[in-house]
Amino acid sequence: MTPKPRPLARTKARCKDMFRGDCEDYSLSVLYYVVCRGSWIRFWLYLITFRAQICGCESKSGGHAVLRVGRRYIDNWTKEWVDRDHMKGLGHDFRPLYLTILPTTVAFKLLLAKVSP
Repeated sequence: MTPKPRPLARTKARCKDMFRGDCEDYSLSVLYYVVCRGSWIRFWLYLITFRAQICGCESKSGGHAVLRVGRRYIDNWTKEWVDRDHMKGLGHDFRPLYLTILPTTVAFKLLLAKVSP
């Protein structure tokens, strides 16, 4: 059973500066600050067990990343929890599971961000 994430609207004002960047940054920020409430242990547990997933998809403007937690989705376009059909209605064509952004990719990108100037 996936716990219900806190509504983004309640935390957006308090964490205003944390929700900046591209679609991947947005997805990771929402996962860490809203869903996992600032816990790195929960963050990695959600990613490794696929309770949360950074879904790769094609959109009208090219590649795009969407956060999935349970059966709810959020991205930097909607900025609210919606279902998959709503995302598809926005023109998001979800990639197959084997082309999704894996936890190892997330770890690698976070490491690069820490060591690059």
